[in-house]
Amino acid sequence: MIVLFTNGFHKIMIKKKLYKVKLRYGENPNQKAYFQSKIAKSYFDNKIQGKKLSYNNLLDISDGIKCIKEFSDSTCVIIKHNNPCGVASGKNIEKAFQKTLKADSLSAFGGIVVLNRNISFKLAKILNNYFFEVIVAPSFNSKSLDVFKQKKNLILINSKKIKHIKQKNIKSVYSGELFQDENNFKVNHNSIKQLTKKKVSKKNLNDLVFAYKVAKHVKSNSVVLVDNQQTIGIGAGQMSRYDAVRVAIMKKNDNYKEKKFVCASDAFFPFTDNIKLLKKYGCKAIVKPMGSINDEKIIKYAIKNNIHLYAAKYRVFKH
Repeated sequence: MIVLFTNGFHKIMIKKKLYKVKLRYGENPNQKAYFQSKIAKSYFDNKIQGKKLSYNNLLDISDGIKCIKEFSDSTCVIIKHNNPCGVASGKNIEKAFQKTLKADSLSAFGGIVVLNRNISFKLAKILNNYFFEVIVAPSFNSKSLDVFKQKKNLILINSKKIKHIKQKNIKSVYSGELFQDENNFKVNHNSIKQLTKKKVSKKNLNDLVFAYKVAKHVKSNSVVLVDNQQTIGIGAGQMSRYDAVRVAIMKKNDNYKEKKFVCASDAFFPFTDNIKLLKKYGCKAIVKPMGSINDEKIIKYAIKNNIHLYAAKYRVFKH
């Protein structure tokens, strides 16, 4: 990076050092890859144990840390292929992990676990019963590290000292590069607005905010089902929003067939078919952005069928 600035009558040129780490390969063995940063302190400096970090590991760790930053309560995120397959908050971090794992234990196998609390000896023993690629937390006590030593390939990352660099998002495209600002939209109770008149319960309102926080970090099209601060079904990366709903409900029915829930969609529902399907399987409230020519039809259907409907301030596409 070259920086030019004026010092009296002279222009001074400074070349900032870039730190590079060669990786084994990229997404696939035939692709060369490396990690580059403007700061020396990164994932590699904060790795406690385990095998070498891979390109795919770094993508998942980064996405997991971004997602966990949305939450202040004891929370766990399990990432698989750049998507959260489970997210949950609990009265303590052990409970949060157990809820997260139960959300989709099948997808969690071999995933990246990210937590926002210290890993104790008790939690380490629980985590050690499962196969994960990476565990990320702000601290590990010495007894927990003794437990993890049994699995030499398990990667442990201390996230506390990993600095966030404010920078543009960059993606390579066929004939160049795309740049955009980071999505710094803060999801909270003030960023969603009620569209239907009947007051929603405090529990459902909190779950709606929780669901939309998760939807922000799920590949589009995304639909997230939540109950009691726990994802119970996630439909990710679908070409059709209706299919995203179907996948989320399929996941829900694997473990929580009878549960009532709330739903977050990362963009508007273009037709009532999505809401009809959600209602059939127990949806009590929905949060979604506006923008469809059928918004009024969606609102009228929600009112008629006793579904609480909220509008999010911004869309949260993630491609």
